Parts: sequence; C-alpha cells; structure tokens
Amino acid sequence: MYFEDIIKKYTSLECVNINKFSPAGKTFYDDNEFYNGYCWIYIGKNFIIDIHSFFIKKEYVVTNIPNMTEYIFLISNYIISGSGEWLNPYQSIEPTSMLIMETSNLNQRYVLHGNSIYRSVGLKFKESLIEEYVVNRMNIKKDDVLKFFLETQNSATKLIGKLAKEILECKLDGIAAELFFEAKAKEWLGITLDSYEKKIKEKTIPENDTKSMENVAKYISDHYAFDIPQEFLEKICMMSGTKLKQTFKQKYNMTITEFIQRKRINIAENLLLTTNLKIRDVAKAVGYKSPNRFTTLFKRYKGLYPKDVRKYVKDNL
Repeated sequence: MYFEDIIKKYTSLECVNINKFSPAGKTFYDDNEFYNGYCWIYIGKNFIIDIHSFFIKKEYVVTNIPNMTEYIFLISNYIISGSGEWLNPYQSIEPTSMLIMETSNLNQRYVLHGNSIYRSVGLKFKESLIEEYVVNRMNIKKDDVLKFFLETQNSATKLIGKLAKEILECKLDGIAAELFFEAKAKEWLGITLDSYEKKIKEKTIPENDTKSMENVAKYISDHYAFDIPQEFLEKICMMSGTKLKQTFKQKYNMTITEFIQRKRINIAENLLLTTNLKIRDVAKAVGYKSPNRFTTLFKRYKGLYPKDVRKYVKDNL
C-alpha cells in the first residue's frame, strides 16, 4: 500500500486541473456526512507536505488512526483554522497553533467540532530525516523525539505560521516545486531545532510569575471585546509594565496586543460561521469600532477576508 492509498480512505475523488494548490502535488476531494473539502499532498524524498481545507459539518470523532509508520515517523501540523481536541497526548486544536502527532502510537483519538473550518499545513517527517538531523546531530534519543517537538511547538508557532502561508500560496511545478518544498521541509525542521536550542538557554519563568501570566491571559480571554488598559493588567499580576510585557511574551511567544487580536479574530470567525451578522456587527461584537481595521487583522491571521469566510463554506459544499 502506498501513502496515497491511505489518503483515499478519507477522500473519494482525485481532482485534476484544479488551481487551488501547487500542481506538483495531488489534490483530493470528499463530501460526506461529517465534512467536505480538499486534501493536497506532495511526496518528497524524506518528507510529505499536506494541506487540509475542510468544512466540518457536525461533531467528528476519530478513534481509528491509520498505521503510517511505514511512511511517516512524526507529523507537525500548523493549524490555520480549527476547533477541536487531540486526546492522546491532549492538545487543543485551535487557530494559529501547532499540533504534533507520533505515528507509532495507534491509540490516538481526536475531535473536530461541527460548523467550523479546519485548515492546516502539515509536515510529515520520514524517519531518515529525523535520524539525520535530530537523532544524530542533536544527540536526541529517538524515543524522545515526540517530547522534543512538543516542547518547541509554542515557541516555533509564529515562524512556522509564516512558512505554512508560503507553502499554502505556492503554485510552482516541476523542478522549481521540488526545490521549493525540499527547502521548506528543512526550514520547518530548522525552526524547530532552533527553538529547542533557545529553550535550553532560556531562563525558566518562576512558578508565581507563570500563574500570574495565566491569570492575565484568562482575564483577557474573558474580556476580549473590551478595551483593557495595560495598567489594569499590571495590577492583576502585580508587576511593572516592563516585566509584564517581557514575561507575557516569554510565556506565550507573542505580545499582549497580538494575544488580544488573535482571540478576537478567532471569535469573529466563529460568529461569521454560526450567525447571519453583518461584518461590521461582527467587528463591533469582538471589540473593533473600525470595520477596516477588523478586516485587515482578519486577513492577517486567517488568510481570508471576512467577506470570503461564508463564501468559502459555500464553495466547498
């Protein structure tokens, strides 16, 4: 059995002459009870790159993961849009996050919530690539590779997000595509390795400060639609403005402003999918007085304009 045969178990139709993705790969489509949309794959020498673009119609629970160990050692996914949970080990499936999967563990389950868009770009690393760079050069035991990726998933997210966007927008073919995707696969792994080395050198955040940052993040999550003065957050965590900003960024790998923006845009996407609210009303509901500002940020984080979200769902039906 080839890896494409595994893909065909989840998709019913191979598409030709479709311009959504690079012609160097293969595109598959499916429309079933739980989801509809596209899966694109490019198979390299020691890696596989894939793109998933689905509308999840209703709660989708997967309890049977196919055995991919013959082809893949470990999977690193960048989630552009999504709502769900990976259950073993537990990881939240949410926008602008990383999802790490180990193929040797067949006892894995995940849930994707209904009425949501799932878009991701993934790197499936073959064992030869992991052995060459992670095991042999980094002196990390093969049994610890999953832990290695999990420890760096937060710190590597932003840079890998930019890389995922480049892969998503690539329309190259032939030798140009071969060179492009090989470079991106190694860059993806390189970002992960660099994040790991930086994490080793970085000072650990004291437990009290960690709890303070979690309190700040929870407050923001509960009050995302309001203007939140930094001075108020300083009182919550009992820190100076400088220490608050530095510690928050070290903990969440983003500024407080970006954290608020991402929270608002994720909520906005859900409102666009589940209500008939006009875009200006959605913008207002999540805290933006200016629809133009809202549109700019939505495009930055989602890769789509707000007006295209509902159209995206209709086009995939």
